[in-house]
Amino acid sequence: MNLNIDKNSPEAAYEQIRRQVTDLVVNGILAAGTKLPSVRELARSLGVSVKTVRRAYDELAADNIIETRHGSGTFVTEHPEVATGTNLRTREEMGGPLAELPPMRWEPFGFNSEFFQLPHSGLHQSKLIHLHQASPDPSLFPFERIKQIATNMLWYPKEFFFDRGNVQGYQPLVEYLEREMALSGVPMAEGENDIIITGGFQRALSLVLDMLVRNGQKVAIEAPAFTGILNLLLAKRIDYVAIPVDGNGMDTEYLAGVLAQGEVRAIITMPTYHNPTGVTMSPERREHLLRLAARHRVPIVEDDWGRLLRYEGEAPPPLKSLDPGGYVIHIGTFSKCFLPGLRIGWITSPAGLSLSMVRAKVGADAGDSYFLQVLLHEFIIKGHFAKHLRKTVKEYKKRRNAMCKALKNYLPKGCRFHVPKGGLTIWVELPKGLNSLPLLSLAREAGVNFLPASFCMPDRRDAPALRLSFSRSPEEEIDAGVKILGRVIAECIRDPRLLDKGAKSFEDLYK
Repeated sequence: MNLNIDKNSPEAAYEQIRRQVTDLVVNGILAAGTKLPSVRELARSLGVSVKTVRRAYDELAADNIIETRHGSGTFVTEHPEVATGTNLRTREEMGGPLAELPPMRWEPFGFNSEFFQLPHSGLHQSKLIHLHQASPDPSLFPFERIKQIATNMLWYPKEFFFDRGNVQGYQPLVEYLEREMALSGVPMAEGENDIIITGGFQRALSLVLDMLVRNGQKVAIEAPAFTGILNLLLAKRIDYVAIPVDGNGMDTEYLAGVLAQGEVRAIITMPTYHNPTGVTMSPERREHLLRLAARHRVPIVEDDWGRLLRYEGEAPPPLKSLDPGGYVIHIGTFSKCFLPGLRIGWITSPAGLSLSMVRAKVGADAGDSYFLQVLLHEFIIKGHFAKHLRKTVKEYKKRRNAMCKALKNYLPKGCRFHVPKGGLTIWVELPKGLNSLPLLSLAREAGVNFLPASFCMPDRRDAPALRLSFSRSPEEEIDAGVKILGRVIAECIRDPRLLDKGAKSFEDLYK
């Protein structure tokens, strides 16, 4: 085994040994089962310490490239090509007495997942102005503050950071959320409602649905709806009934007729800064919704994702604050107002359901990361969260204003949109016959991206509408993108035959 150590290299000697041995294995010079020099032999031949070689061998062993056999020495492992990633095995290599068994058929277990993410655009991503993603702008993330807190936590680590804790969540963060919910009007005294911290909104909704819905039962959802809710219901094989949304939120008169049929087991609604439409449910509809829930004994799941992202006026209190009967299960999240990757949300559950839900959470995931919950709590109590929220809300308001101004300036006649008082999205209604899928193809070719209506419609059918988000683009880019979009829409209105060049179906967008 011919190795060379460059003592003038900035690369540590043990790393040089590790790298060179790995290269010899990858190139087939050291085959499976080859015996390597002992630690002392190699140290002597290379002029390095025994400690250096032992560290290199330890790391190679950790990578499953070499192994030490007691009393025999050190050898290249039986399958180093697997450990180095040059050959990750095939079924043909397995052989054995069961080789004749037919392959498992997984098709019956699959489901239609084509709407779980936007299709490939066919263009280099940097060439597009992206107005489709309704999530915080990474350029606004408070990295320095986060780094300070995380560094301090790692410098003075506590055992419970990395141990399993209370499945309800980190108690100081639970108490903070209890106070926040109480300040927003929700009864949080003992025996009223309880906080349960979860790994983000989707995990929270999944846990709630597991508690409420049984096989064959349906839920009522809004149309259009947040695509994340649609995808979760699809993945969990839960059927649903679509309730129209207009300028006052969910159409509760329509819902009343649906509930009268007795098929709906729960109602999922986003009453404040609805995604995708941006509308806020009127007080009259909120009251009617609660009365319907009481009349039919059907629980309401409130998705309160964006109430902190308020740009003007007073944000309405949570639907849960109007709920003396305990019909509403409230779900909040830090994903849109802080860090999406933190994956921290919470459930405000009626006390009568809380213990069962906590136990169900134990069975489902046994708890979430205390380290991240402590980090968030430290960020909050030091005042950084309030400061970050003020900064981002101010910036998002500018971007919302820029998008609304651009839409007024560039959208042709026949298009309509609602100015949201909060949230991250704007829903644009197009003239009849101008569906969003073929328009998306043409818009991408022109340089702008948006979310087509089919991603938000419960029946997944295309419609003459689209969703724009202003959160991840600066004002000048928003103006340029909407200008392009307006021009493409105007051209299609003048010559509808242009739409024939666009996507006829969702599958066409993959081509």
